[in-house]
Order: sequence, then C-alpha cells, then structure tokens
Amino acid sequence: MSVIGVSKFESFFRKAGSLDIDKSDVKRIYDFTNEVIYRLLTVGMKNAKLNGRDVLWYTDLPITEGLEAQIEEFRQLNEELDLEGILEAITKMPPLALAIGEDVEQELPNIAGGILVALIKTFKILEPKLKNPQTKHWESAKAIFETLL
Repeated sequence: MSVIGVSKFESFFRKAGSLDIDKSDVKRIYDFTNEVIYRLLTVGMKNAKLNGRDVLWYTDLPITEGLEAQIEEFRQLNEELDLEGILEAITKMPPLALAIGEDVEQELPNIAGGILVALIKTFKILEPKLKNPQTKHWESAKAIFETLL
C-alpha cells in the first residue's frame, strides 16, 4: 500500500477512535475487512438463492441496524477523509457462485468502512483507554466478529 494510503488509514483511525496504527496494521485491516465481507456475502448468497435469484442484491446481505449505523458514520467521516478509493483497492471480491449486483459493488467500500468503524469501536469497548491496538486486541475483536457474523 502506498504511503498516502497508510497515512489516510492512520488519519481515519485517529479521527474515528483516537487510535494510532502503523504500516504493519494495514495488512490486518485488509485481512479483517475482507474476512467480514466474505461472511456477509456468503449469507447474502444463501438469501438470494432462497429468493430464487442468481444475482446477489444489497438487500440480501445481513446488514444489521448496528452495522448500518456504522456505515452511515463512515460515510460522514469519508466526506472529510476521502477513503473510498483506498477501500475499493483493498476490498477483494472473492469468487462467488452468484453474480454480484451493481448495488452491492457500489456499496462495498461503504460496507468496508462501516466494518472498520465497528472494529474501532470494538477496540475501545475492549479497552477504553487503548491508543495502539496490539495483536491481543486484534485477536479479541476478530473473535467477537466471528461470533456475531
């Protein structure tokens, strides 16, 4: 990832949760975001199939009220920080059994941003005074997301 991309993520984590991250955290951000998106897409495919479609729509994704709120918070932060291009670049679309609807493709950067806002808040819930997430914080957050999604 470019230096500009790393600095934008650093700004985002500082603005959203007063957290300091560094270059080594960018790989974790990439992996974490894509794992959660894959889980959402997997459930979404099941919903699309249940509805007799071979195209995955945004409404098929299990976007909860809480995640929707985080996506909206990301949109507000994104107006200032302009992260959408970077999130498009790091959001890897896995091969899926169904076609992806245009609405899903357009929303993936916002979904990724909402996931990251939720991640930042999870770090702060786990340790309110946290400044620099360490491996144990990443592992705990990942376990929480895996339990819920």
